[in-house]
Amino acid sequence: MAILSLMGRDIESVAAAASSMHAVIQAGGRGQRIRPIAGSLAKPLLQVGDEPMIGRLIRQIASSGVHSATVVIPNACRELRDFLCQVAVDVPSLDLDVLEEQHPLGNAGALGAIECRGRTVLFCFADLVTELPFDRIAALHRERRCDITLASHYEFHQLSLGELITEGPRVCGYVEKPRKRFLICSGIAVFEPRILELARRVATPFGLADLINASLQAGYSVTHWMHEAYWIDVNTPELLEQARNDASVRAVQSL
Repeated sequence: MAILSLMGRDIESVAAAASSMHAVIQAGGRGQRIRPIAGSLAKPLLQVGDEPMIGRLIRQIASSGVHSATVVIPNACRELRDFLCQVAVDVPSLDLDVLEEQHPLGNAGALGAIECRGRTVLFCFADLVTELPFDRIAALHRERRCDITLASHYEFHQLSLGELITEGPRVCGYVEKPRKRFLICSGIAVFEPRILELARRVATPFGLADLINASLQAGYSVTHWMHEAYWIDVNTPELLEQARNDASVRAVQSL
């Protein structure tokens, strides 16, 4: 599947865009919706395929050419911290550190506490299972010279009720349980350092939507890239099962 054409784009420039970034992985969520199956285990440590979700994600980020990353974790989550320490040993090409939230900051609030040293930041959530090429979104972001690039894709939802098509009080049509298409953010974004400066001025806790809207209000340029990569947000037991089944199928197909 073609993700992003490299026509007119030197492969070395793609790698350079990724190598100049600092990744921030948000693993600080409480995972309430998946608690029945996770128990006391932190959601990013749930196994998909042959390793925990966050381990897969860190390896993908490192293999895309990123050399430094910060993982944001909840307060006193020793099991997750210990796992990340082991990943840091196993993936020596990535300078990995941990930011432990002393109190909840929202799903993007930790960006205001990250020291990126003037580097572009790749931000993503730890409960994503995806094959999105991080180096390609980095190269696209650099090419556009924008302040924020959001990964995006379409999601489809079947309504359980009939929809009325109206013009004022007049009914023009009745659609029974229509299937609707929505363009959504894939939980992956690229930020210029000035957006992190803005994040430092936003009151916490705040979410990704809050930061994007604050950036738009401040006049920063926000673009999106509609990718075609495999992507799933593992936030329910059903979606975890789907991700595991998909991983099993892909493992068999690769043999």
